[in-house]
Amino acid sequence: MSYVIACWQSGKPHAITANSETNKFELIPLDSDVALNKIFSHPYRAGAQQILTWINDNDENLARKELSIQTEARFRK
Repeated sequence: MSYVIACWQSGKPHAITANSETNKFELIPLDSDVALNKIFSHPYRAGAQQILTWINDNDENLARKELSIQTEARFRK
C-alpha cells in the first residue's frame, strides 16, 4: 500500500507532487489518471509522515492547506 499527502480544496482532492525545476512540493488537483501518476507517493506511512512534518515545518504556504496522509488507493478508480 502506498501513501500520499493530500487535502481537499473546494470539495476536490489535491495531492503533493515534487517539482524538480523549483525543488519544491506543489499541490495538484487529482482530476485525471495522469495527475495520479504525477503525485508523490511513499510505500510507508512513517515515510509519508516525515515528509508531511518537513512540509509543515518548512513551507508556510502548504502548511496552511490542512494536509493529511491518505492511502493512494482512495483516489484510484
